[in-house]
Order: sequence, then structure tokens, then C-alpha cells
Amino acid sequence: MEDTKSNNNTLVSVVLVEKPIEDVWEHWIESASIRQWNIPFDDWHCPKVVNDFREGGQFDFRMERKEDREGFDYRGVYNRIIPLEYIETTSGGRNCIVEFQAIDNNTIIRETFEPDKTTPLALQQNFTDSVLIRFKEFVENS
Repeated sequence: MEDTKSNNNTLVSVVLVEKPIEDVWEHWIESASIRQWNIPFDDWHCPKVVNDFREGGQFDFRMERKEDREGFDYRGVYNRIIPLEYIETTSGGRNCIVEFQAIDNNTIIRETFEPDKTTPLALQQNFTDSVLIRFKEFVENS
């Protein structure tokens, strides 16, 4: 069950992962897992993950197309972390909040982020939705 919404200031992606919140959380924060799921499309990969997961810690994820290595580095800082519930980051001056909610043995993930001003909103929404769907598939098949 995927759901997306947006307004003028933020974009939102939501996904239901059919796994307990503890499993979901571990896959969200572990570098080896991030390398596997942090890709939007089949022809992309995530060859680099640097993840200092703590408040004030930095992250640096390289996402690129396999064929021509065109891509980008997603870098930022962890501002606030509430284990199993909430992660707030800043990247390039833009904020992102990821919320986790346990329901029975399932987990809802809601990612709310400020879009960049140069990339079309629909492309940013599609990209984020695709990454969350990849995450769902990765965790449910682990």
C-alpha cells in the first residue's frame, strides 16, 4: 500500500512494510542494507555508503546509473534521532523527516522532504516513491 501526497512546501512518500519495526529500522540504518535498497530504478546502484548514524553524524550515499555512472551524492547531517520512531536530516539546506509507525507486525514509513528548486517536483516524487518501494521489497524479501 503506497500513498503519496504533496503540497507547495514538502513532498511526502508513504509505504507499508510487512515486517516488524525492529527489522525495518535496522535495514534503514545499516550501511550494507542501504547499499542494496537505496536505488530508484533497475539500472541504478548505490556504490558508496558512509553513514555515521548518530545525532550530529554525517551521511554520504552515492547513487548512480550503472551504465554511465551519471548520478549524485546524497550528503547531509542527522539532526534528531528517536530510535524506532523518527529521523530528521538536513541535506543541502533542505530538511527531511522519516517517521516509522508499528502496526501489529507491520511498519508504516512516512518520508516528508523539502524538494529542491531545480528538479521537477514529479521527478523528485517518483524518485522517492521508487526508493521506498525498493526498500519495502528488500526488507520483505530479507
